[in-house]
Amino acid sequence: MLEALAYSEFSQWMIVSPWAYPALLTVHGLGMACVTGLTVMVSLRILGFPAGVPLAAYRAALPVGLAAFAVNAGSGFALFAADAVALWANPSFQFKLVSIAVGVALLWLIARGPMRRAAAEGTFVATGADKALALSAILIWTAAVIISGRLIAYLAPDLFAL
Repeated sequence: MLEALAYSEFSQWMIVSPWAYPALLTVHGLGMACVTGLTVMVSLRILGFPAGVPLAAYRAALPVGLAAFAVNAGSGFALFAADAVALWANPSFQFKLVSIAVGVALLWLIARGPMRRAAAEGTFVATGADKALALSAILIWTAAVIISGRLIAYLAPDLFAL
């Protein structure tokens, strides 16, 4: 199945086109910047910075974050198609996929917990669990997802050959 994807017309077009892969990689990077930036922005607010801005005001950013995630998922799948067989076996790629799943779960918990409470109550006081969620979301999206994504291209084969 992975070979069929890697040898599909779409995949071959991406490989031979001088612009397709770089354009998709650019879109993927911009989408990741948006998802990660919004995650950090909301998480920092949960952690208390800036204290003067109500957390409920950040709910307006949720559609932007969802759209950016959809763009990232689509561009990520297209990039994956270009070299599906090698990527599927790449430990950094596997770690990135797991990190994304954990990151999405954390964002869902933030939306269902602190964000929902802030919208219902009008004021927001973060609990220890809220702060742990926020810090975990920052670490997963900025460290695990982004760094493992970069390691796919540069270091993954060397790291696991030690």
